[in-house]
Amino acid sequence: MARKTEQVEVRMVAEYLKAQYSKFPHITNQPLGLVDESLLAKYGYSKGMGIQRPRRPIVDAIVILPNYLVMVEAKVWSVVNGLGKLPLYKSLVPLTPELKEYKPREVLMELVVGWTNPNLEVMARDVGVTIRVYCPDWLKEKVDTMQNYWTPQYRIAREDKLRNRELLGLE
Repeated sequence: MARKTEQVEVRMVAEYLKAQYSKFPHITNQPLGLVDESLLAKYGYSKGMGIQRPRRPIVDAIVILPNYLVMVEAKVWSVVNGLGKLPLYKSLVPLTPELKEYKPREVLMELVVGWTNPNLEVMARDVGVTIRVYCPDWLKEKVDTMQNYWTPQYRIAREDKLRNRELLGLE
């Protein structure tokens, strides 16, 4: 029996965009960076772009404002990883063919998280990223679980759960 995955960050992005940017167009799961021109020549634009897609980084969303593009990356887990991606992704925006019609616009970066702390705020400020906390009730349970992940009680409960899954042949 396959274990169901939770698409927490996908829902988080969709709800955040609706709550914060409902009046503006946006693009979700936008590939970034250069496209191999030889693939476009050989297969045509649509198929060439499709072949290239897995090899290009993907940002969760881009909001198109009158004078700015806002890159949005949402993270519940691996928050620092999401923070580190944004400045690198920003460097690829001017090279992204799908976004050329929106030039020239300054690129703003937002990291949407379910929680924050002073260290995260300092790191974000240093790399020009704005932290946006978005934590509706349905997400609070996930955030609390993540915050407790390394506590002794959680580790014991997790080990019991994994042992039971193995005994029942579920994994």
